[in-house]
Amino acid sequence: MQFTVTVTLILLCPCVLCHMPTLYEFCSHVVANGNASLARCDSSQCQGRPGKRGIEGTRGLPGIKGERGELGTAGHLEERIKKLEAEMCYMGVKNRHIIADTQITASSIAGGNYQAYYGRLDNLDRSGGKWPHWGTGKNAIGEWHQIDFKAPKPIGGIVTQGIQTWDEWVRSFKISYGNSTSALITLQENGSDKIFTGNNDRSTKVTNMFPHVIICRYIRVYPQTWKSYMSMRLEYIDGMCHGLL
Repeated sequence: MQFTVTVTLILLCPCVLCHMPTLYEFCSHVVANGNASLARCDSSQCQGRPGKRGIEGTRGLPGIKGERGELGTAGHLEERIKKLEAEMCYMGVKNRHIIADTQITASSIAGGNYQAYYGRLDNLDRSGGKWPHWGTGKNAIGEWHQIDFKAPKPIGGIVTQGIQTWDEWVRSFKISYGNSTSALITLQENGSDKIFTGNNDRSTKVTNMFPHVIICRYIRVYPQTWKSYMSMRLEYIDGMCHGLL
């Protein structure tokens, strides 16, 4: 009993000149320090009961309304879907990471600024004076642009485009293909060489699906008619997409 009184006095006497802690504050401090004899009546060290949540403040003013986007239509959605489907079917001429420059050649070029490998679909002039398209050294039947896929691939069609900088494009063309450049055959339809309709402006893409899927390593475009010069950009369509576009 004497021990109890002594501890009580020790605990209470130092608090005569300071804030008297509540029972909750006292117990919190004792538990935190693990030694009742070292307890101090410093309210800043004590943890009181959590206060009640205050009244919710006044709601702020609404923010400025953003600009309204363009109205969508089923036609726009369908157009975007068709574009996405088409690009998924591209065989890599447009993408330099798939078809390297060395895989693209031609019968002739108009100069260093008209390389065969510039004739990639959607290619733009970003190279400082180098025109982003293939241009032949002469306008004559028999000129060609060739892709080497390195191995036989199924091909279902072709996408052609005029050039960015001038009114030059190929109006019509033939396609030849094979697994050797010495044994190419011309794509036919109903027993005759197929003449494909090309472009009529600088940028519109024209898609021509082949009469049937061809399998080859090499494929060539032979311009037949043109606007001003034989100049073009192109891409091929994977045979898996034949009949889908």
